[in-house]
Amino acid sequence: MSKANLLIMVCMLCFVAGAAMLVTGTDGAGLPMVAIALGVGGIALVGAIVLRRREPRPATAGAALPQPAAGPSRAGTIAAVAGAALGMLALLLTLFVAEGEARSHGFFHLIFGIVVLGLFVAVDRWWKPRAGTSASSIRTPLLVLVWVALASAFLESIGAAGYDRFNSGHRIEWLTTVHNASTAFGTLALLMIPIGIAVLASVFVGRLRARTTTST
Repeated sequence: MSKANLLIMVCMLCFVAGAAMLVTGTDGAGLPMVAIALGVGGIALVGAIVLRRREPRPATAGAALPQPAAGPSRAGTIAAVAGAALGMLALLLTLFVAEGEARSHGFFHLIFGIVVLGLFVAVDRWWKPRAGTSASSIRTPLLVLVWVALASAFLESIGAAGYDRFNSGHRIEWLTTVHNASTAFGTLALLMIPIGIAVLASVFVGRLRARTTTST
């Protein structure tokens, strides 16, 4: 991953963290943390833009480059399989380990994980921006964030199996620890769903316009 892409990913993580703190609510003492997260994200974004401008342009930058064929990337396929494995583990623990209300808790997080996993596969398969464009520099960091979101949702589902049947006490301590550790990224899944849908909608509109232009 290039330094520019790394800074873009840091920027998105900081913006998501700041937005998550605002969405979940924070008191006056927490506002400086929100400001720091947004400030670091802004600095990272400026740094990424500077690095992108300094990168050499390809010789064919001014020519019309063909749109890459749709299809899952190798790294995306491996990530999707790993995410699906987490989802299967979460499903098994929810069905056979969780009890009472803890089972509903596990299914709640499992559904979010499945939705985000579907978005990850769809974005990886259909969103293939041309190299050298601003969209291409955002694609990898966005996919990383979407994968972190789906993994955190599945880990929360896995950890939810450790609560007691009333979903309040710790029946299996290490599982509830997994749940609590993953909760910090829980809001990420909520934020990645509309972002993933927006990306797919943009891809759909772009292809629809391309077909209309070709037909005319």
